Amino acid sequence: MYPWPTNITGVAGLASWTNVVTDGWFWTMILFALFVILFFSMKLYSTERAFAASSFITMIIAILLGSIGLLKNGLVLTAFIILGGLGLVVLWATNHKSYG
Repeated sequence: MYPWPTNITGVAGLASWTNVVTDGWFWTMILFALFVILFFSMKLYSTERAFAASSFITMIIAILLGSIGLLKNGLVLTAFIILGGLGLVVLWATNHKSYG
C-alpha cells in the first residue's frame, strides 16, 4: 500500500509524493515523454536538428529536476546529460559535413 499524502503544502510536495508513490519513475517517464513529444513536434526541421533540440531541452530540464531531487538516481540524470551531448555531437557532425 502506498502512503497517503499527509503533509503536502505546495507543488513541490505533490511532485515529491508522486515520485515516492511511483518509486521514482514518474519524472523519468515525464522526461522521456517530453523528449518524444519535442522530437516529433520539431520534425518540421531535419531529423538531426530535431534530435539535437529535443535532447538539449530535456537535458536542461533533467538537470533542473536533478538539482531539486526529483529524479530517481544519478544514473537517469547522467543518461539525459549524455543524450544532450550526443545530440550536440550529431548536430555538429551534420553541419560540419554539409558545409565543408
